[in-house]
Amino acid sequence: MQILLYVTTIVFLAFQLLYTFIPLLFSKVKKLEEDLEEKSISVLVPAYNEELTIRNCIEAMEGLKYRNHEIIIINDGSKDATLRRLQELLDLQEDDRQVMKELTYQPVRAFYRSRQYPHIYVIDKKNGGKADSLNAGIDYALSDIVITLDADSMLEAHSLQYVNQYFHDPDVMALGGTVKIVQGAERKDGQIQERFTGKGLIKSQIISYIHGFYVRKLTQSALNSIVVISGAFGAFYKEVLIQVDGFRSTVGEDIDITLKIHEYIKANNLSKKLVYAPEAVCYTECPENMPNFYKQRIRWQKAFVDCILIYWSDLPRKFNLGVRLFFAIDGFVLGTLTAFTTFVYLFQLLLAGDGIWMALLILSATLLINAIQIVIALALCKKYGSTYTLKDYIRMFIFSQLELLTYRNVLLYINIVGTFKYFDNDEGWGYVERKGIASISRSVTAPPSAPASPLSQS
Repeated sequence: MQILLYVTTIVFLAFQLLYTFIPLLFSKVKKLEEDLEEKSISVLVPAYNEELTIRNCIEAMEGLKYRNHEIIIINDGSKDATLRRLQELLDLQEDDRQVMKELTYQPVRAFYRSRQYPHIYVIDKKNGGKADSLNAGIDYALSDIVITLDADSMLEAHSLQYVNQYFHDPDVMALGGTVKIVQGAERKDGQIQERFTGKGLIKSQIISYIHGFYVRKLTQSALNSIVVISGAFGAFYKEVLIQVDGFRSTVGEDIDITLKIHEYIKANNLSKKLVYAPEAVCYTECPENMPNFYKQRIRWQKAFVDCILIYWSDLPRKFNLGVRLFFAIDGFVLGTLTAFTTFVYLFQLLLAGDGIWMALLILSATLLINAIQIVIALALCKKYGSTYTLKDYIRMFIFSQLELLTYRNVLLYINIVGTFKYFDNDEGWGYVERKGIASISRSVTAPPSAPASPLSQS
């Protein structure tokens, strides 16, 4: 057991070295090239019981500095007033768009177009889950590039321009943007201002997202080993999504589609890559209380376990080395298995003759690594344009050290429970209660009178 502990510790340190140095070496900020030809983009917004949040999403869409796009909101048989709210906000009329029916999804009741905003469309369909809704949206989309967005997400004004810029690289097949916490942002003098504020749980998630994107995603992107393109903000070529048979109905459709695309690249010997685009930003509402946080993270862990069971046997043959390492070793061994063994190891070390010193050494090393990576994450956060004050950064650093021994341990527990709960076979939306946080869209977007999209004339 002691030998296994040492091996695990060495592997853990090796990955932490990657997460420490790679972001520093591959963190070049792209300058926005506003005169690039605009590729056509369809933004898909699956919505289930989103009557409280859908307005914020629409308002943010109306400020996008991009012409050649359409927005398709997919109402997945909502039981609340989502469809009625969409009718009120958009003034919908039925549209007769013809589709090829290349993917499988539940029947569509009606397809609508907004009279007020001609580039916004609504699909009203029977309930089938998030993946099913996305497949319907892909089928109805007219564009070459498809963006998937959560209904509680709000795109920053230049986000589509950055997506377009990245896709002008012929090697890019898919990308994920930066997701930020809306509760940590406010509007001031017409500009977005990020603040480290709110409950401890919200602060913990703000730090987690900053570290997860600016450290982990940057590292995986540099090594073409992105394990998951977040469902909150991902962009793909429509044709590729069709080639891989769209999204699979599962609790983790975003992990699954990412792995399917990696598999597709390897099977066809393509020199393509999945990248992280830190300059493309959207804001999303995070859970504000422990029950909703627990529900969300349980769903995430179940999604990961589902993909481990499905793809594990194919990892050596169908995926590149980087994906195998970050998915199987960093994700599964260090992220899931060690959740089960951490407490056992520490208990055994304390019982051993000189175990207390080894336990203190491991704790000290963990604290030091965490401190270094948080400093790097915060530095990159500032480098990529965040507006936190110096006081905020100091408070974030101090809080990050405290939460290592508090909220981080809650995540260990959730990983264990989520692994067991996977076998409950519940693959629904995993609905988390929305508060409908006041929109910050007008602080990050142009006025609502954005120019009409060329796609809206089709």
